[in-house]
Amino acid sequence: MVQFFTKEFFDDLASRLNADDEWKKKASDLNVKVIATCTDRDISVMIDIEGGSVVTREVGAEEPSDFKLEGDYKAWQKTGRGEGDLQTMVMTGKIRFRGSMSKIMAMMSQLNRMMTILREMPKEF
Repeated sequence: MVQFFTKEFFDDLASRLNADDEWKKKASDLNVKVIATCTDRDISVMIDIEGGSVVTREVGAEEPSDFKLEGDYKAWQKTGRGEGDLQTMVMTGKIRFRGSMSKIMAMMSQLNRMMTILREMPKEF
């Protein structure tokens, strides 16, 4: 079992997405870079999606990307446990979003699939 919001956690997420048939169908034409930052743990991970294929790597929080999501560990924990969905966490200011709102809204079915897989993964908090 991996520790939540670590590089190993995101590597496991990428592996699971790349093996998921539903993800492949939904994300086959998706090309986007998303940085998720845990502000109080000093870790930022790039989720790089090209043609639906997912690769992750640890980066600086200000590295160029299409979207940035930033929050403290407590906010990310709620999202990872399914106690709060990403959209609500952004709307309530628990997780800060930077990027085009219209572009990310067009990706909601893919993001929802990613979040479903993320929540089902065995992980330690």
